Amino acid sequence: MRVRPLWLSIIFFTLAACGEELPEKPELFVDRESLGFGQEFGLNTYVNQEVTESLLIENRGLEPLEITEVTKSGATQFTVTLPEPLSKGEPVRLEYGKRTFVQVAFKPSSARKYEAKLLIKSNAANTPEKEILLSGVGVSP
Repeated sequence: MRVRPLWLSIIFFTLAACGEELPEKPELFVDRESLGFGQEFGLNTYVNQEVTESLLIENRGLEPLEITEVTKSGATQFTVTLPEPLSKGEPVRLEYGKRTFVQVAFKPSSARKYEAKLLIKSNAANTPEKEILLSGVGVSP
């Protein structure tokens, strides 16, 4: 039975040595560059109906990532729900491989196209400021 953990350790370290080297500095990763509400497959969002999307934010660097600010500009029909520390004015700290989510809701007030931008500020070496485009189309029911 003692041989199995030894072999698992050897395999683990061998595989780890074969992979890419992880960046030392914090790296911001988001799961998409834009959020489009109700525009897939020709569908739109009805006026006064609210739909919600989540944006994943992850640290892919070895040093901790600190997200210091997430702001929205543009149409007021988009509302943002921040992770708890940010909603209290404190940074979100993510260790390597950890993630958090920003929720964005869209509630059109009339039948037309809406656009906004989400700006994420952090200590990331790869992108200290990341812009996410928001768009949605309201249609009459």
